[in-house]
Amino acid sequence: MGRFIFGSLVSLAVAGSAAAADVVDTRVTFTIADDDIARGPQQSTTGSPTIPNSVPSAANRLFYDDFEKRDTGFENLTHFVLYAHQPGFFEGLDTEAALVMRTEWLQNRGVSITEDGSYLRVTKLLGDNKLRFTAFPLNTDRFRLGYSYKISWGGSRIFTKGTDNKATPGARVEYEGNGTYAFFGAKTALRPQVQSDNTVEEDTVWGVLGGAGIDVVDELRLEGGAGYFYRGNIDKAELRVADGNGRVKTARWDAVGGSAQLVYHVGIPIGVPVDFRLYKNDPMQPENFFKPEQYNEGLSFLLQSEMSVVGQTLQNPEKPTSTTMQLAVAGDLTGRLKIGKTRVHLLAVYRDLAFILLDVPSNPNFVDFPSGIKVQPEFFVSTAIDYYFEAAHLTPGFSLGLQRPANFTTVTNAGPSPPISEGQQTLVFRTETQVDILDPGDTVGFIYAAKGTAKWDLSEAMSVIGEVSFQYDPNRRTPMQDPSGITVRVPQSPEIIGFNLLLQARF
Repeated sequence: MGRFIFGSLVSLAVAGSAAAADVVDTRVTFTIADDDIARGPQQSTTGSPTIPNSVPSAANRLFYDDFEKRDTGFENLTHFVLYAHQPGFFEGLDTEAALVMRTEWLQNRGVSITEDGSYLRVTKLLGDNKLRFTAFPLNTDRFRLGYSYKISWGGSRIFTKGTDNKATPGARVEYEGNGTYAFFGAKTALRPQVQSDNTVEEDTVWGVLGGAGIDVVDELRLEGGAGYFYRGNIDKAELRVADGNGRVKTARWDAVGGSAQLVYHVGIPIGVPVDFRLYKNDPMQPENFFKPEQYNEGLSFLLQSEMSVVGQTLQNPEKPTSTTMQLAVAGDLTGRLKIGKTRVHLLAVYRDLAFILLDVPSNPNFVDFPSGIKVQPEFFVSTAIDYYFEAAHLTPGFSLGLQRPANFTTVTNAGPSPPISEGQQTLVFRTETQVDILDPGDTVGFIYAAKGTAKWDLSEAMSVIGEVSFQYDPNRRTPMQDPSGITVRVPQSPEIIGFNLLLQARF
C-alpha cells in the first residue's frame, strides 16, 4: 500500500503540468473528543471511551449535523486529481478530463483509496450557451437527483443493496443557457440476477435521469429532475414463476421518482454541495473548495425547499406471490440569513422510513411494510446562530434541535414456538443500519439537542474548532444478559454530554 501511495505522488510530480497543486480538497484534522463524557464503553451503546481520545466517530455528531454533506468533518483525507484541460482542434470545442482518487487515512498503517468521480468532458460553445457531454468511466455517484445530500437519491448505491462497491459508469448531456439548464443521462452497473434457467449470474442494471432548472427572475430559481432505474430482480422464491418449460420469470426490482426545488435568494448564491461537484484543478481557473465566509454590512438571505418522491417495487407481504409499489417521501425547508457579521440558519427535514431504507432496501429486505404495523417518519428541526469577530478571527455560535426518529411498531412472538405470548416491538431507525429496539409497551420519545461552538481561524487554511454538545435521548438501549442468560435491553440514561476539540487544516 505504501508503495502505491509513493508511486501516485511520483506520478503527480512528473505527469505533464501536474504538480503538488493536483492534490485538492485536503482535510488534515487532529481531534480530542468524547461523545459521552459520563459513561465508558460498557455503559454506552456507542462504545464511548473511558477518557477522551483522538479517534472520533459519527457518534460525536448530532442528528442535524452534516445534513448537506457525506462526511463528518473529522476525516483525514485528500483527493488526488490528475486534470487535463485542452482547447479542441475545432472552433468552439473544449475538452477536459480528470482522474480522481479519494484517499482517507484510517490509522497509521491503514489507507482507504477509492475512485471518486473521474470523468471526461467535451464542451461545445453555442454562442453564449454551452452544450456538454460528460462520461464517467467508473463512478456516477456525483450524478444523482435531489439537492441536499442527505435527501438526494439515485447515486451509485441505487443498484447495490447498500453493501457492494461495484463500478457504476455512465454519461450525461447538459445544456446551459442564460438562466436555464437541462440535462439527461444514464448509468449502468452489474448485479447478480436470477436468470430464466434459474441460475444466478451478473447482468446489467441501468437507470436514466433527467432534469432542468430556470431562473424565473434573478432571485427565484425553480428546478426539478426525475429518474427511472431498473435495479435487477427480487430474489424471492415466492416471486419465481415457472413457465412449464424449465424456465422461470422473476419480478423486477424497479425504482422511479422525482425531485424538485424552489429557491429564493438575495445576496447569497445558490451553492452546489462539494459532494455533487466534479473535481478539477485548472491553473487558469483556480477553484477554492473552502472559501472563507464573506461578510458585509447589508442584509442577505436564502430560502429554499425541496421534495423527493420515489417508488420502488417490493414483495407484497399480504400477497407474497406478487409485488407492490412502496412510496418514499423526503423533503426539507432551509433558511439562511446574514446581517452584517451575524448568520442565522434554520432547517426542517422530513424523511419517511421508506426513504431512509431506499437503498437497503426496506426492512425486511425486499419486502414492503405489512399493513398491520405502525410506521412513523423522521422529522427534525434545528436552528443555529453565530457571529464573526473580525479582529480576533473568532466565530462563536450556538444551535438547537428537536427530532423524532423514524420507527415502526409491530406485533412479535415473544416466546418459543408455538408462541406463548405476544407483544409489541418498536424499532427506532437512526440510520438505515443503526437501530435501537425498544421493549414492548415503550414509546418513541423526542430527542432534544444543543451545541455551543467556537471557530478560531489561525489562517485561511487552519482553524481551531471547539464544540460542546448536550442531548436528551430517551430511546437508547444497551443489550445485556440477565442472570439467566436471556438478552434484555436496558434503557440508558437519556442525558448525553460530549465535546470535540479540533485543530484542522483545509486546503
